[in-house]
Amino acid sequence: MLFDLWERYRRYILLAGAILFLGSSVWLYQSDQENVPAKLPLEAPAYAKAHQTAESDAESEELKKPAESSNQKNSEPPAAAPLYVDVKGVVKQPGMYRFEPGMRVADAIAKAGGTLPDADLDQINLAQPLSDGSAVIIPAKGSSAAPSSGQQTVALPPYGVSSGSMNSQSGGQERSINVNTATAEELTTLPGIGLVRAKAILSYRTEKGGFRSVEELKEIEGIGDKMFERIKDRVRIQ
Repeated sequence: MLFDLWERYRRYILLAGAILFLGSSVWLYQSDQENVPAKLPLEAPAYAKAHQTAESDAESEELKKPAESSNQKNSEPPAAAPLYVDVKGVVKQPGMYRFEPGMRVADAIAKAGGTLPDADLDQINLAQPLSDGSAVIIPAKGSSAAPSSGQQTVALPPYGVSSGSMNSQSGGQERSINVNTATAEELTTLPGIGLVRAKAILSYRTEKGGFRSVEELKEIEGIGDKMFERIKDRVRIQ
């Protein structure tokens, strides 16, 4: 009896089983997909990329700042070394003083408190630059501008005498100066002749067309017989 039923309804039973199996498979697959957690996208969205790029640029700028600061420090020129000069002679506070590069004899005198009343500034070239390890010696009135035999040689010639006049000496003999061709700087190397008197000599020379004799120097205001005696052996007219 059962065999007859099977033979009669076998195709329907198999079709119903196949439909049931297929439906069960679909239902189980959908259930598994609902339980799987959503995966993150492999690529960040555009706004996230822009934010990450901005942070990366900011970090790069921070790393560059120390390097740029270091390069700026290395590019700065080194500071010039200070000058140490011994200021002595007829000054109120003789001693060794510290000066900045480019300072001059006038600054050294001011640093030493100024000169005493008997100082002879006509023998000093106040505009001469200072040099490290040198001495500025302010002479008294009536003293000779030539250095004494026991005086130590220094970088700055004593009494403000220019290095050009010191180099012109040969065997202890001082070279004479032609007052008709000398410059103001050369004239200031003469004992008692400062910049003011040197300019006065140049003005007189221009007005008179030159000196005809060295005695004409006494025509210059401030050059009397005493001062002329000190410079007459150091000057010539040709």
